Amino acid sequence: MSQTDKRAVSAVHTLLMERFPRAFPKDYDAIRPLKLDIHADLIKLLPDVAPALLRRALANHTGRDGYLLALIHGRGDRRYDLDGRPAGAVTPEERAEAMRKLEASTRRGQDKAARVREHEAREEKRRQQREIERKNREAKAARRAEHARVQQEIAARKAALIAQGITPESRSERKRRLAREAAERAARKAQGQGSRPAQEPRPAPDRPAGQGLPRSEPRPPRDAPMPAERPERAPHRVEPAPAKPLPQVAFRKKRRFVPPPDER
Repeated sequence: MSQTDKRAVSAVHTLLMERFPRAFPKDYDAIRPLKLDIHADLIKLLPDVAPALLRRALANHTGRDGYLLALIHGRGDRRYDLDGRPAGAVTPEERAEAMRKLEASTRRGQDKAARVREHEAREEKRRQQREIERKNREAKAARRAEHARVQQEIAARKAALIAQGITPESRSERKRRLAREAAERAARKAQGQGSRPAQEPRPAPDRPAGQGLPRSEPRPPRDAPMPAERPERAPHRVEPAPAKPLPQVAFRKKRRFVPPPDER
């Protein structure tokens, strides 16, 4: 049923409540069972209304849960005409059919409510996902703007250095340059040590006469017993003897190397 038809049926139902308030009350709890074949009475009394619209409006009224409850729990099991006068009774079969329809309507309502809850949960999840994506886009745009600002600052500093006649270098270039210079210094140092001749070790200075022991240690008395010889300690580890004689190493005083000011 289209929206136009729904509006037309709703307008006919409103007309029925205005023309016949005893049969079609506005109060939901005051609904009562209608007499059988009341549709024919409506066609006679409302000739200007299309019979199809009257049939649909009457079907909507009698299919409501309130009307089914009136059939099941109505007092006296009576039916009423358009003027509110008793016209027939509700049979047990009609009451059972009303109970079956009410149970089906209840299940439909519960299923619809479950579908609505699921739809709302999916929409809430989608809304949260959209919110997360929006925040991620904003954070990404902020990072891009910050990166662009930093790059502009770096370009400005490089331009200032170039204007002063200084060639700027990146961090990686500086690391490579320092490593290369360190390797060159090490190579020059090794080359210089290999070209110089070995120096003979200097002899120990002679002690003056009468000073066999240092002044810090007292001279033991003549009659004192000689200390027992200490046992030699075993070395922690025994190194194998080299197969070839080791070259003579020249020991010389280590000089301190002061790097240029630009390398500090």
